[in-house]
Amino acid sequence: MHRLPVWLALGILVGGCTEGRLPTVPAPPRLTGVSAAPNPLNSLSFLMSFQTDGADSARVVYAVAGQAEQSTPWTPVGTSDSRLPVLGLKPATTYGLRVEVAGPGGRVVSDTLVATTGEAPAAIRGLTLQWQPDPVTGYTLVVPVGYPSDVSNGYLLAFDGSGALCWYREFDGGGWGVEAKQLSDGNFSVYLGRSYGYQAADGHYVEITPDGQPVDSFRVGQPSFTDPHEMLLSLSGSATEAIHLIGYDVSTVDLSAYGGSATAQLAMHFIERQGPSGTLEFRWNAADHYLPADWPAPATQAKLAPDLVHPSSLEIDRDGNYIVSLQAMDEIAKIDAQNGVFIWRLGGSHNQFRIDNDPLGGFQGQHDVRMLEDGHLLLLDDRIRSAPSSARAVEYALNTQNMTATLVWQYQPNPPVTSPIMGSVQRLSNGNTVVGFGFAGRVDEVDPAGNLLAQASLHGPGVASIEFYRALRVPSLYRFERP
Repeated sequence: MHRLPVWLALGILVGGCTEGRLPTVPAPPRLTGVSAAPNPLNSLSFLMSFQTDGADSARVVYAVAGQAEQSTPWTPVGTSDSRLPVLGLKPATTYGLRVEVAGPGGRVVSDTLVATTGEAPAAIRGLTLQWQPDPVTGYTLVVPVGYPSDVSNGYLLAFDGSGALCWYREFDGGGWGVEAKQLSDGNFSVYLGRSYGYQAADGHYVEITPDGQPVDSFRVGQPSFTDPHEMLLSLSGSATEAIHLIGYDVSTVDLSAYGGSATAQLAMHFIERQGPSGTLEFRWNAADHYLPADWPAPATQAKLAPDLVHPSSLEIDRDGNYIVSLQAMDEIAKIDAQNGVFIWRLGGSHNQFRIDNDPLGGFQGQHDVRMLEDGHLLLLDDRIRSAPSSARAVEYALNTQNMTATLVWQYQPNPPVTSPIMGSVQRLSNGNTVVGFGFAGRVDEVDPAGNLLAQASLHGPGVASIEFYRALRVPSLYRFERP
């Protein structure tokens, strides 16, 4: 029997290396220059800066003395200077923070740094969204409407599960904020301006990163005005493929036949789709399809209505076509996103469906219409003309062959909640529903059976309830996760 030379046997043992060389073991990552700085755009956060080499991801581990540690998500890093935000913190609180990096050669952790958060701006410092009876999971994103009374600045806010304000972005001199959401790339968008959807006032949407840095802004083609009710971005990763907006022009309309002014100023809305560079790709004008005679109560609305259709939400269906809520018409319409033809119309004077199993026979002044994964419609029925007004969340199963809309679920609080405008509905992945009664400043979370699980009101110093546009559950402030 012949023995293998030692060098050859060793080569076989370490992976068949015929040259007998040991494999190269990656060196541990290098981590230098770690520092913690306040975030000038959000005093309830820190910005951790560092340099690293040989690492592919990093996170920040942080804690208040004597409490359990938390961490930011692992985030990809390169070989240049890196910066990670630490978000969702308590005001005027001291934290210990350390950076951890990981790469092929293992993990390296920095020394612990100590830093103290600041206070939120005075205008929003006392706001709470206190949940009862127990805290909820995740964060709640809201934009207060008309608060504070000095509306020169706009605010986008997030409250933690206990109801404490833990994240914000203030927009100096941008006017009030209205519609806001977390985008699929983890950034946030919000409308800023001085319009509620009918004023001859300029406004626009902005996109910001989680630490508050501006990314982009969006508006309809000028001289038209950008509506504050909804903007949708079609994204591929972080690249914008299309921008979907609602806009309007203010026109003089003779409403004397309905008891209104012969020179009424009426906002006339349209849906506009832009390409990534802002070029116009599609426009659908409501004025081509609706008249004041289509209003559910023309004699009343002619004296009060500032716009013709008042689109309260925009949704992209699973087939890529638009679903628009036309609040002033009591109508939800599905519109072909290529040629602008109606695919179907639910509610209002042009209704094509038989509405089944709904004790109220349909909806009034609906808001925040959403298409669920199973093809059902979920919406907030504001009951704007009912006396008394008792808002509810409703879900309809649509059969577009037999043209039926069957109510399969609803939640209507008892005692009733009056919320004739604004508000939102959000179906969570666990089957619960978050209902924002915006005008009442109240948020309810209910289970699939409609049982109330938790309730909160947006409060301020000396203010029992503060109006908001929508209330949306956000699992993470750092990246998009399905609620």
